[in-house]
Amino acid sequence: MPRIPIFKLGSSVESPPPRLATYWPALSLEGLQLGIDNVRHDVWLSPSFCKAAGSHLGHLIAKYGKVETVMSADATGSSSGNRGLSKFLPVFAKRNADLKPLLLGLHKAVLNRAKAEGNLAIDLLGRAAILKFLRTELNAQFANTLERCRATLKGYEGVRQQKAFEYRETVASFQIAKKNIIRQTGQELFRILREIERETLATTRRSLFGEKPSADYQVFLNQLIFWKKVATPTFRLSTTF
Repeated sequence: MPRIPIFKLGSSVESPPPRLATYWPALSLEGLQLGIDNVRHDVWLSPSFCKAAGSHLGHLIAKYGKVETVMSADATGSSSGNRGLSKFLPVFAKRNADLKPLLLGLHKAVLNRAKAEGNLAIDLLGRAAILKFLRTELNAQFANTLERCRATLKGYEGVRQQKAFEYRETVASFQIAKKNIIRQTGQELFRILREIERETLATTRRSLFGEKPSADYQVFLNQLIFWKKVATPTFRLSTTF
């Protein structure tokens, strides 16, 4: 039976441990006019897009937070006389399938604007603005969903104690799991953005601008971009692409 060497005599050369370093991603926005403060770039997103995207995010947060039953609860018979929030859930469910074309349409509009003005930096700025809006809206929609759940709980005060207890437990778990819910929703957004990039935007960008270096676009390929703290881009986002 062959022997398996366990110890080896003589000096051994160990490879040095890898060196870790931090870096801050940066976008090249040359040729773009600064905003009214002469420091940042002003970006305007249409109110219709902001409203529709917010509705989609609210649905996703309710889904991953497992509070859909609370939001759809009918509190008509409660002492407060509230009608509940059941009307919101079906609307979210219908609109959720349209989130991908909604984002695709806006990204294509930004890319066409960049082509019309002959400056690819406009596309980079537009993408960064959309990303910043989505990151901000994640927390805003979480707070909005929590407020709606609390409104439903108030409708159950004094009546239907068993159901009220179940809903309170559900809402409490929703609050505790905030980071995980934001992470799951961000992962879903990242998946959609990667799909529209692979299926449409990358090809369209090449057809409009040719095979230009796309190192700046690597910033948008980080899977942690929606739920890890990152540097805020130097532009002011308003609510027109």
